Amino acid sequence: MSKDQPRVLFYFLHLLGVGHIHRAQRLIAQFARQQISVDVVYGGMPVDGVTFSADSIHYLPPIQAADNTYAESLDGTGALLTDSYMQNRQEKLLEIFKGLEPDLILIEAYPFGRRIVRHELKELLKAAKSRFPTPLIASSVRDILQENRKEGRAEETRELIETYFDTVFVHSDPNVIQLDATFPLAKSIENKIHYTGFVVPEQKQFEPDFSSDIVVSAGGGAFGGQLMSVAMALAQTNPFPELNWCLATGPNLQSDAFAQLEKQAPDFVKVVRKVPDLASQLRGARLSVSQCGYNTAMDVLSIHTDSACRAVFVPYDTEGQTEQLRRSQLLESSGYAINLPQSKLNENSLLDAMKAAMDLPEVGTSINFSGATNTAKLIKSMIENQSVAG
Repeated sequence: MSKDQPRVLFYFLHLLGVGHIHRAQRLIAQFARQQISVDVVYGGMPVDGVTFSADSIHYLPPIQAADNTYAESLDGTGALLTDSYMQNRQEKLLEIFKGLEPDLILIEAYPFGRRIVRHELKELLKAAKSRFPTPLIASSVRDILQENRKEGRAEETRELIETYFDTVFVHSDPNVIQLDATFPLAKSIENKIHYTGFVVPEQKQFEPDFSSDIVVSAGGGAFGGQLMSVAMALAQTNPFPELNWCLATGPNLQSDAFAQLEKQAPDFVKVVRKVPDLASQLRGARLSVSQCGYNTAMDVLSIHTDSACRAVFVPYDTEGQTEQLRRSQLLESSGYAINLPQSKLNENSLLDAMKAAMDLPEVGTSINFSGATNTAKLIKSMIENQSVAG
């Protein structure tokens, strides 16, 4: 295996939503541009049409969430996970590691999340620490964490960071969202935190196939059924007669629900699975109504200063989920959007939020959207400094 370039082992997976996958793709693309070799270890279900431009890709036996409660996890066949299945994953992960020579191991979400795979990752970390030369170890986390209500969980995370990790890449702009908003012990590890800026797609200035004044979107669509139903019911009343609508349901909305939306749509409402580039679609729009996952929020923020489009975020806040809600609250407090939690969503509340959003002024503060490039440069610098020190 050539060591002419710095080499990263990048471990990640998705359990239900696909946002983690798209963020990983963007990071990997930038690693390649910085002449960093990447070995991917992927532990989730395959996603149609998704590839990784890595030097090698290693697949673990996949796992997935049973539903959006995340209460149960399934194997690749849809059966409940067993200890033997997870033990097999762990053994395969360690075997893969034996054949690789990373300068740095990049682990998505853990130890702030991904407890379902904590046993295999703990063994990987132990194996890495016992190797000479010892690879650097970094955690890659988004701006907002799922807040944990279990006593002692934050302290456990802090101890793992102190014991095993050299750095924590937080893919956020600290002038907008800081890690301590959702991790109470962030100050205790601040010497290891690097804010990279937000990880967003390259700005393509893509020309949409059609124009829409109001764009309602639900990311991958796994959690967006209620938003689409309420938006369609409101659209049918035609509250903004001069504006047309587009409902982008996401590819994961069930086919019968999609067909029902198409059947209900008036002439001024277009229903599609997805738009090729959400940011470009929004640039010519008047209003965005969306959930508040990381990638969708970044698309909305990226066009804020060069477009008249304003935003309503409808964060998924049921089933104990807090991530989207906290992001939406923080972005509302900064003036970027109106926050309407899904638990409070109905036709009247949506209409009120849309009207309020249309009156929002532009926020003049610039935002760092160079997260992928900055992460790659930081990794390259860390590896080079480690080589010099070694």
